[in-house]
Amino acid sequence: MRVVLMTGSSHPALANAVAKVLSLELGRCAVDRFPDGEHHVEVAEELRGCDVYLFQPLGPPVDSHLMELLLMVDACRRRGAGRVTAVVPYLAYARHDRRETGREPLGARLVADIIRAAGVDRLVAVDLHSPAVEGCFNIPVEHLSAMPLLADHLSRTAVPGSVVVSPDLGAVKRAERYAAELQLPVAVVHKRRTSGSQVQARSITGDVKGCTPILVDDMISTAGTIEAAVNVLLEAGCKPEVTVVATHSLLVGPAIDRLGRLPLRRLITTDSVPMIGRLPFQVEVVSLAPLLGRTIELLRLGAQG
Repeated sequence: MRVVLMTGSSHPALANAVAKVLSLELGRCAVDRFPDGEHHVEVAEELRGCDVYLFQPLGPPVDSHLMELLLMVDACRRRGAGRVTAVVPYLAYARHDRRETGREPLGARLVADIIRAAGVDRLVAVDLHSPAVEGCFNIPVEHLSAMPLLADHLSRTAVPGSVVVSPDLGAVKRAERYAAELQLPVAVVHKRRTSGSQVQARSITGDVKGCTPILVDDMISTAGTIEAAVNVLLEAGCKPEVTVVATHSLLVGPAIDRLGRLPLRRLITTDSVPMIGRLPFQVEVVSLAPLLGRTIELLRLGAQG
């Protein structure tokens, strides 16, 4: 089965990097818009019987990129693709994996159903916000982790006396994995979210006085959680040399201003979504291309076997 890689408009640079890892050329796919704002997708590549991988992280603008992905999938199916895999390093709506009040939709399940209904056979994602999201899909999900790549980068650059910090209770397991890999102690910030972008940090579990903090999380959206965590760490006596590690750096709304005000030594992240141009702090990007390329190669071999 011939392998074909194609990309939407959300992150062609990452798709090109993966194609280079696999020594392949991207398939021909034109994505445009009609004057009224509707998406127009045209797949020119011959796909009959092919094993197709569509690259489309669902970063901002989320709904536009999601609709574009669905149209690409349908176009590939109508071109006779033998199998369609959606490579979605960042999966939007993954925070909607449960109903807090009983009055809201289960967004993660709805998106999973839409992606399956469009004709996707398999999903490849990286560091889902919640492992429960995988259970929303009725198709196979390759849930990859960028933690080994990021931890390896940290192991070569972390300063002595560092402490791995979880900015909230939801990231504790992730922080423990980093700490075990780096052989460092762990601390946990206890927070309370007051709105979609406002967070209050109240206390810390663990000894952080005089330590250099490494905050780890799966994503940074508005940076409210990071800002609150850093402020309470500084009050507890941490050194003002903060490293933040996150797989997905969306950096929306007030995120850049918030991070710019912090004593941020550096932000270490991946290229799961495109990075904004020049930022007022140091950014070190670890590419997901080798991880995604290796995964596609294993899936291709599995299909042949």
